[in-house]
Amino acid sequence: MKLEIPEYVSILMKELNKHGYECFVVGGAIRSILLNKPVNDYDLTTSALPEETKQVFHAYHTIDTGLKHGTVTVVSKHIPVEITTYRKDAEYKDHRHPDEVIFTRTIKEDCARRDFTINALCYCEGTGILDFFNGKKDIEKKIVRCIGDPYQRFEEDALRILRAIRFASQLNFSIDDHTSKAILDTKETLSYVSIERIQEEMNKFFAGEGCVPLLYPYRKVFSVFLKEMDSVNWEQLIQRLQNSKQDYRIRFALVLSDPAFSDVKHTLKYMKYSNKEITAISQMIKYRNAPISTKTDILYLLKDMSCDFMQYLNYREAYDLTSYEQSFHIYQSIIQNNDCYSLKQLQINGKDMIALGYTGKDISLYLNQLLNAVIEEKTANNKEKLIAYLQTIN
Repeated sequence: MKLEIPEYVSILMKELNKHGYECFVVGGAIRSILLNKPVNDYDLTTSALPEETKQVFHAYHTIDTGLKHGTVTVVSKHIPVEITTYRKDAEYKDHRHPDEVIFTRTIKEDCARRDFTINALCYCEGTGILDFFNGKKDIEKKIVRCIGDPYQRFEEDALRILRAIRFASQLNFSIDDHTSKAILDTKETLSYVSIERIQEEMNKFFAGEGCVPLLYPYRKVFSVFLKEMDSVNWEQLIQRLQNSKQDYRIRFALVLSDPAFSDVKHTLKYMKYSNKEITAISQMIKYRNAPISTKTDILYLLKDMSCDFMQYLNYREAYDLTSYEQSFHIYQSIIQNNDCYSLKQLQINGKDMIALGYTGKDISLYLNQLLNAVIEEKTANNKEKLIAYLQTIN
């Protein structure tokens, strides 16, 4: 079976072959091609040692991405490609990283150290697809299965527990029974994983097509780092998630909307979200009961809220299990007409207020009163009319 590999990748493979080394495209790229999904990047694995790889590509721009792990990045036609030496892992003592990396010249040994059968496929034009662990069959059956003993795989690297669930969500696959039992039995080793890596996997999980059916069966896994998951109203949450868009912010906001989570911002900070994401998620929850049936409602909400309104509206539809089509049309009209809902849109500013004799806190106080008056259509957003209205409220 011949696969279409981009030229910027194939020329690197041919260059290594020309110097007597094996080279394969490996992992996610092959899985994605077989599933007719877009390929984000191509990783190469080779029998060449890192220094040999650098010598082969001495005329290219190379980056020592992780030499001790066998990885050299080669820039081909302005695109960086990671090339990693075949390796087999030694013992793991911290449930995350091998104590040492041992290079090998055998592609099968390299594939044997990988996490799941669907990620251990490799390809080159000369041999076609190499599939030592029946990954193609698991792709056809839509199954996530560990290579070898799942207990050993998860004991080696606890992050694989979340990766298994994340891949099942992203690909809309099920998880092999033996692998699933090992996930639940070894879940406590997730305490060895940094919260940043957990957050990254959870974001991908929540954005996946198969997220909802997996959340409840693996709730005990998530409760290792989010204890509140034990007390969630699952029936209501599942209903809301089934009504949601594939957006990790919306879906996590729905989870955090449950009364079990008493301090949303604390949880988001603990999970190491950025300030921008903390604001977006916490504001969706903060305004979950805000009225949004009229133009005035929505203008006031836009005034007070800094998160994306369409994301918020999608959250509200899922949270309330209802359609807000009319609210969407009102919002569209507001944007198209450039209706005023913020101080920067107001046709009078601080300098104007100073010129009119206002000082200190009165400037902000009266500007906000003017903005409210415009939102409530008590006056037009016109400088002369705003000044005239100002005289009526003094």
